[in-house]
Amino acid sequence: MLRVFHCGILERQSIIRLDPKEAHHLFRVLRAGDGEKVAILDGCGRYAEGHIVDRKTQEIAIDDLHFARGSRIALYPALLKSGAMDFLIREATAIGVGAIIPLATEHAAVKMDVKMAAKKQLHWNNIAREACKQSGNPVLPAIELPQKIEQIDFARPTFLAALRQPTTDLFRHESAVKSGAINLIIGPEGDFSEREYRLFSEKNAHFIRLGPHILRAETAALYLLSAVDYLRARTDDANT
Repeated sequence: MLRVFHCGILERQSIIRLDPKEAHHLFRVLRAGDGEKVAILDGCGRYAEGHIVDRKTQEIAIDDLHFARGSRIALYPALLKSGAMDFLIREATAIGVGAIIPLATEHAAVKMDVKMAAKKQLHWNNIAREACKQSGNPVLPAIELPQKIEQIDFARPTFLAALRQPTTDLFRHESAVKSGAINLIIGPEGDFSEREYRLFSEKNAHFIRLGPHILRAETAALYLLSAVDYLRARTDDANT
């Protein structure tokens, strides 16, 4: 089924018109025709099933509506080079994450001023939006401007993919992982600095071991996010 993004209100038995960019893609690029089934995502957890009423007027009728809960996982990846960061945001959105907050770390390969950060934020939001359409995830993650480690909300259980010993297995923290809102932190290719590790220790972050191999930062992020998703899915299965 074709998927489109719509930022307006979705209601059963209503008629909508997409914004010009989405309409162009659906009707001009994909050449969707009258009667064709379409899935509509609003980024806030609503997933509608509809059909094209009239290609000329670009009207879409909403036939049914579903709701999904947003993720309460905040992913804090250290700033990576463009290709790696784009890949990470795309795949993390597809897996399902509530927020992505890039970290400006001391050893990060990328440094950004305010103007560049704002431009990148818009670019990353566009990538996440396309990832929602591709994957069918109805919840668009909040992608924020880069922050410093000191700005992290350490009141939430925080799990750090660490190269520094000692580390523990994520499964030893299963109850905390399932508790609700959590932070997942991924360092840069050059690892965190001594000062940053001391700060994480002072804030009682859990240092997590990710298997026997040294992973690229974007791979480590998806590894950790997938493991968390698995643990939470086990809880959901047990309650059904």
